[in-house]
Amino acid sequence: MKLPPLTALTYFNAAALQLSFKAAAKQFCVTEGAISRQIKLLEEYYGKPLFVRTRRGVQLTDAGQRLISVIEPAIQKIFQISQEIRGYSPQFTLSVTTSFAIRWLLPRLANFEATHPNFPINIQAAKNPQKIQSVDYGASIIYVLGDPYHSEATIPANGHFVMAEWLIPVCSPALLDEGKSISPSSMEEFRLILNESSGRDWRLWLECTPTAKVQFDTAIRLEHDDTAIQAAVAGHGIALANVAYIDNELKMGSLVPIIDHPPVAIGAHYFICKPSCFEQPHIKAFSEWLMKSAAECLPQNDKIPKYGE
Repeated sequence: MKLPPLTALTYFNAAALQLSFKAAAKQFCVTEGAISRQIKLLEEYYGKPLFVRTRRGVQLTDAGQRLISVIEPAIQKIFQISQEIRGYSPQFTLSVTTSFAIRWLLPRLANFEATHPNFPINIQAAKNPQKIQSVDYGASIIYVLGDPYHSEATIPANGHFVMAEWLIPVCSPALLDEGKSISPSSMEEFRLILNESSGRDWRLWLECTPTAKVQFDTAIRLEHDDTAIQAAVAGHGIALANVAYIDNELKMGSLVPIIDHPPVAIGAHYFICKPSCFEQPHIKAFSEWLMKSAAECLPQNDKIPKYGE
């Protein structure tokens, strides 16, 4: 049995995944013409077109779709076995939001590394990892705005739910009279701390807490959850914080809920990777650890510490 040209299959795989001959050429450090010639050889072998040229690039034909569905997993498997034979430890680069990395992932990652010493992970923190092309990273943890428990919630393609972002307004206990919580309508007496300039999270939280009143005009406008949380600890005002991010501060009493109100879910984090990569041992082990660790962080409204408890 005569196999198709293997170099052509490799070039086809890159072009099909990125839907771009130009991107495939850049990946292999060859010209677009070289990619086109190899694809033509493959199309002559099958006797059918594999791509349709469009104004914006290329699209796969039905034959191309069938071919990529078996080639991409096969190449990934060959790569994995080759790494193992050569003695390399499997590893991948994980893109993740800066706040999630600092506040949740990095403090727990030592646990994964201790139990999986042969599965190293490179962490790439970014403000918006969902905008980073998946070809650059093995996997991503992205944040999607919107109540994840709503029937019309947006679930990203190839996304695996990690955790919801449950928010509560918190401040330093020094700002409260004897540590006592206040009424939602009295919140306007305190300065807000925003984790991004528009106050988006606060506005969404207010939609779920109509009795609350706040002042945006005098707010401190910061760019990350972590800096907003630190500002609240320092006594500069009220921050809206993810319960999972402030577990230590709540336990130590350096932050307390300013009102007696259950957490509100306004978004969620998802683990993203290509289906063919998800079954790779190192990525599967990390995702299983991630889901288990996240499940242990589910908020229990009656367990959120009150000041003085």
